[in-house]
Amino acid sequence: MLLRVLVFGLLQGFAVLLAELHRYLGVHTDEAKYLLNIPYPHPPLMRWILETTDGWQHQEIFWRIVFASLLTQGTWFVWDMGRKLHKDQRVTLCGLWLFSGALLLQAGTLFMPTITAIETLFLCWILQRIEFLKRWSALIPLLWLEMLFVAYQGILFAPLIFVALRQSGIAPWQRWSAFLIPIGLLALYTPTNPLTIVATGSVSGMSMGMPLEESVARVLKLWVIGGSMALSVLGLYGMVKSKQYPLVLTLMLVTAYIFVGFRSFYAILFTPLLIAGLLSAPKLLKSSAFLLALQIAAGTAIFLYVPFPEYSSARSVGDALRVAGVHGDILIAGSFGHEWQYLMPGPVKRYRPDFTNDAAAIVCLDRCVAIDRQAWQRFPQTTEEVWVKIRD
Repeated sequence: MLLRVLVFGLLQGFAVLLAELHRYLGVHTDEAKYLLNIPYPHPPLMRWILETTDGWQHQEIFWRIVFASLLTQGTWFVWDMGRKLHKDQRVTLCGLWLFSGALLLQAGTLFMPTITAIETLFLCWILQRIEFLKRWSALIPLLWLEMLFVAYQGILFAPLIFVALRQSGIAPWQRWSAFLIPIGLLALYTPTNPLTIVATGSVSGMSMGMPLEESVARVLKLWVIGGSMALSVLGLYGMVKSKQYPLVLTLMLVTAYIFVGFRSFYAILFTPLLIAGLLSAPKLLKSSAFLLALQIAAGTAIFLYVPFPEYSSARSVGDALRVAGVHGDILIAGSFGHEWQYLMPGPVKRYRPDFTNDAAAIVCLDRCVAIDRQAWQRFPQTTEEVWVKIRD
């Protein structure tokens, strides 16, 4: 018991450390969309949950710790999935999860694939717990509904959901109802939000016009990051060798989705599938100490050498304006993302000279024109060109 508490504490400390790292790096525009509950590109469930803490000073770091904790504490599912293995092999399996490049890079981010990865890991776990699956068969429709209304990527894992429903032992009409009704609800929701349709079309066209070899290379890169190479190769080999067709089909769907609409944070979608694939051929864990050492080395190298996304200067500008006591509308000249909307101390509007009378500050990401130097003064403590209104 004491050892379990110690391991839990270490995993939680690791989660907090990664969450603090991403808080320091900044808020990505997609993260800001979820925190502000801006209605695209995903269905509303997780956005609504995040938005319930809107206005709380520690909202961002709280949810970063929650998301990171779900990934690191997911190690307990991995440990239980390997319950038929020797203890050293179980430790190696957990190490393969914890030191996957995707987990190291993405734990602490607020992207929806993080939640989808945890849902998938739970699904892979419950597929190995048939007695639990049959006793709690009602969990599968609820999980399926939750996956679909957290992120559209949830539909990619339909083969695993269908297998879980079939193995739960429920009647065929219940199985098909549990599978199709959540999809129907999602289909009914989607037309009510035109922004979602536009965003989905934009993502699906991202790879148009790109050379085939470049698109393939990008997908392979995420596959490598998803498993830090060691897990990537063994997980894929294991599911193919053991003829785990639902896993293979799901992996193919994820791969096709990433090929069409590439995002660097989709790498984590591979990781739980690769864990399940490796477990389907446990003899591959024979050289467990070597595999663990290889995974730690590869995961560390990925963490150190794969660049994090570039973040804007929104946090530093917002902090400086708060210290200066600036409140009110903030005008921004140039292209800016939702992170500015989240991090500024007041409402954000696009810069126009006729808006300046009611504004408290102007941020010039591009050249600002027609600024009245008698009414505005340059704010020196920021990396961007910032003007604040001269107070009487």
